[in-house]
Amino acid sequence: MSKRLYWLFVACNAPFIAGCFGSSGEQKDPTADPACQLDAKGEKSPGYPYDVAKFGTDVMPVLAKSCGTAGCHASPQGNGGFIVWVNAKPGDCDFGKSFNSAVSKVDLITPSNSRLTAVLTGGSQTHPLRYPANQPELVKLSTFITAAATQFAKDGGGQTAPPGPSPFNLQTYTTVIEPMLQTCIGSGCHAEPGANGFTLKPGAAAGNAQLTDNFKAVTSRANIENPANSLIYIQATVKHASGASRTVTPDQAVQLLAWLEDAKKNAGENPGTSTGCAPVDKFNLGVFRSEVLPILSGAVDLNQADGQGRGPGCMSTQCHGIDRGPGKLSLVATAEPAVQLQNFACFVNLNSPSASYILNCPLGLSCVVDPHPGQDVLGGNDDFNYQKLLAFIYGAKANVSPLDFAFFVRNINPIFNDINAVEGGAQGRTCSDTFSCHGVSIAGQIPPNGSDFPIIPAASGLDRLTFNFVSATGFTNFLTPNGSSLFLYPTNEIANRAGNPFATGLAHPGGPDFLVDSNEAKLILTWAAGLRPNNQGFNPNWLVLGDFPASLITDQTLIDETTVEPAIFDSGGGFFNRGEWDGTFSSNNSVDLNAVFPRAQNSGRIAYAVAYIINTVPRPIQTQMTIATNNPIRIYVNGQLVGQNDQAGGNTAFLPLPAAGAANTKATKVLIKILQRANDAQFAFTAQFRDQFGTLLTDVTRELVFTLGPNGGV
Repeated sequence: MSKRLYWLFVACNAPFIAGCFGSSGEQKDPTADPACQLDAKGEKSPGYPYDVAKFGTDVMPVLAKSCGTAGCHASPQGNGGFIVWVNAKPGDCDFGKSFNSAVSKVDLITPSNSRLTAVLTGGSQTHPLRYPANQPELVKLSTFITAAATQFAKDGGGQTAPPGPSPFNLQTYTTVIEPMLQTCIGSGCHAEPGANGFTLKPGAAAGNAQLTDNFKAVTSRANIENPANSLIYIQATVKHASGASRTVTPDQAVQLLAWLEDAKKNAGENPGTSTGCAPVDKFNLGVFRSEVLPILSGAVDLNQADGQGRGPGCMSTQCHGIDRGPGKLSLVATAEPAVQLQNFACFVNLNSPSASYILNCPLGLSCVVDPHPGQDVLGGNDDFNYQKLLAFIYGAKANVSPLDFAFFVRNINPIFNDINAVEGGAQGRTCSDTFSCHGVSIAGQIPPNGSDFPIIPAASGLDRLTFNFVSATGFTNFLTPNGSSLFLYPTNEIANRAGNPFATGLAHPGGPDFLVDSNEAKLILTWAAGLRPNNQGFNPNWLVLGDFPASLITDQTLIDETTVEPAIFDSGGGFFNRGEWDGTFSSNNSVDLNAVFPRAQNSGRIAYAVAYIINTVPRPIQTQMTIATNNPIRIYVNGQLVGQNDQAGGNTAFLPLPAAGAANTKATKVLIKILQRANDAQFAFTAQFRDQFGTLLTDVTRELVFTLGPNGGV
């Protein structure tokens, strides 16, 4: 749900949508000011990962009553940069501004470190209001924050940086900070399980696990932008727990603050770079070891004709091959690949993979140390090494991807289970064979062939299909699809070093499964490239739902046309397919809904088609989408009705697509509502795309990618 759409939803609350239109039919937008729009992490929906409804019912009343008084945090000023608009109601601008102000005081990686609640539990020397742990108001705030942090972590939102990538100096922590905080370990204090979720383990010493755990616990409670406001500093220097706590000495307080200030310096102008990391378990360690590390070490250079590296690479001792200190990328050659991956992951952005520092810094776009001391070692989209690194990040359980899940489910996953996809059935086995190929029973198993590509055979259900999707995504190359391992190995192109820079020159251990021009190969290349308009600018791939009885295009169905954000398997009602949304993938320009929903047409019926559009180029595009049909239609863009034809002939809608990489962008949702009247023989449409100058947008020009779920992005 887009930001603007959220407000429309709250204000209109269909089916009473007519009240949101003026006499001219133009929709009124209560949130023209960008400050009114709900903040969101990455490319997710407005307010993500917070429960916006809970904010309205549980949090806003607490803030209005407890914080929104004159002299405290009442608008328009508010102390400490925290402002509450006490009369805010869901759907108005003040609600959005209050929401944004509140969540800016939340730490999603360590919820207990959130300033919104920490100041109420003794985390501020000067805050006039304090709550006991069981105070209902505090419980509501804490529950709201914890739920958001849980969702954020589940989606791969980040973990506290470990020693190394963290900007906090581990040596100083070991010799100075850890000894002073040992006084906090005691019964009823911060011995396991520690009070307020803060635990310090005894026996911490240089190099052991207890020290690492304590380091993470302490650094997660630091405020790197304003060290003096760090929860760990305030709690260590001020009596808390109703005066029963211990404090550090005045000299130790000076040392603690100096350590925190040093971390701020180490983080540079981008403190978020190394204070939170993508979880390591989101990545395929085997692929990192075999395909990424050789590039980073300089052993492999995919841009060279023979694939051989020409220098020491990023892991040179002149670059990242030594311990470069806190907050820096260190890839020591003697370290275990798991440790190297952990450091790598601290510079990856799973919300916007193409914006990851691990990619952009060597491109010369943005660095903690700017410009990159190693110069521009990657060449952008046309650089094969860059493509391999980006493919690896997409292969993680990223929050967004340009590769479509629905197309994978209906066209790619079946290849893994097709006995005829392996030498035309001559081997009597499939790719997902559990005795000698890629098949595994559960996640975490190593395939019997020892590869890094596990497949759950005959996968069904969202979880198992998602496992296979993520596994396969790690072997695709979005920018150069025929460089995808998912294509190279089964076609044995992997041995064709002379014809493909991504080939290794070694044959596929399973032999050639299918030809490079086979249907299987074409499907894989189509998926790996992202679903594009065809060479005439038509999109033949849509998520569809149907059908519903109706006689007019304006008739209401079970679908809320302004708010629905469907994905494959979502329930929506309708006569066909158990009422679930599913993908349809046409072989020509036209989407024939008579073929999708085949039944005798005795009365009118409505169906829906949805696609999410991603702009992959670094400039905004004012896109023209022309719908041609012999049926009545309505067109919605991000929930707003932008076109309607009550008869036939179609309509044209304009879609402003923000530039790739723009902050908080998400895929643009297009919903088509189409009516087959009682006497209409056809139930079909075409959707053609041009830019504002009338130039076709095609799979050759490669500006647009479509997904059939709302998690599309680059």
